Amino acid sequence: MNAHAPIKDVAVVLPAYNEERDLPALLARLKETLEHQPFGYNVVVVDDGSKDRTAEIAQEAAKHMPVHLVKHGVNRGLGCAISTGLREAVKYGDLIVSMDADNSHDPAYITDMVRHMNTHDTGLVIASRFRKGSIVKGVPAFRQAMSWGCFLFMKSIVPYREVRDYSTGFRGYRASVLQRLIMQYGDKLVEESGFVCMLEVLLKLRAIGAKAAEIPYTLRYDLKAGASKMRVFRTIKRYFSVVNRYRAALPPKTAVAASGKPVPVPAAMRKPVRLDTAAAQPQHSEA
Repeated sequence: MNAHAPIKDVAVVLPAYNEERDLPALLARLKETLEHQPFGYNVVVVDDGSKDRTAEIAQEAAKHMPVHLVKHGVNRGLGCAISTGLREAVKYGDLIVSMDADNSHDPAYITDMVRHMNTHDTGLVIASRFRKGSIVKGVPAFRQAMSWGCFLFMKSIVPYREVRDYSTGFRGYRASVLQRLIMQYGDKLVEESGFVCMLEVLLKLRAIGAKAAEIPYTLRYDLKAGASKMRVFRTIKRYFSVVNRYRAALPPKTAVAASGKPVPVPAAMRKPVRLDTAAAQPQHSEA
């Protein structure tokens, strides 16, 4: 039985770095999929110092759909873009969905996430490549083999009940759980800058005991127009580092009341995010 209130609003987070080729199609699919649903929706586009028309595309879309653009003055990396997006999105939704901005994730699965959240007591729903019924299109065999190897390694070293896909960026977070995570980790919500940030966030959710579930989906890498930004071997190296750091991680004790319930989110958290535009190493190229 689900003890949580039904999902009334969804906020979609799109971290974007030079995505002018793929972002228009994804925004159009989001609008078509979500505008007639029984829940409201907002889209948060985090332009991470793009050199192309990514920001302009988001601004144009905002004229006919609820798009909120947040800009980093310089490329600060995927991890920072995810952190900015999640913090911004908790102002708009009961369910926060992160997606890749390269059009490889189908917005139709957002409705499956909402349905699951409305019927189960879970704080996280993952669109997983490793569930029965999932399909992967357009991903080279080498990359698929690596993904399976990653799943088997993670499951043996950092087991997380009901979780198989540790690295996907397509997830739905219940806002209350995300707020608790922000409270407990503060400025250290996301410390990794590259693709490994998704593993980091997952392991922090594991540390606070968030209940997780997965749904099958179809990954359409064949719809991606832009080139992949992942630096494979560097990413693998960072995976080992993050696993070693968080395999026995426990949440900060001061962040949870004695009853075990999350501390209420302060009003300051609901204010617009202040962005640090200081120079940073561009890390989207890793992801």
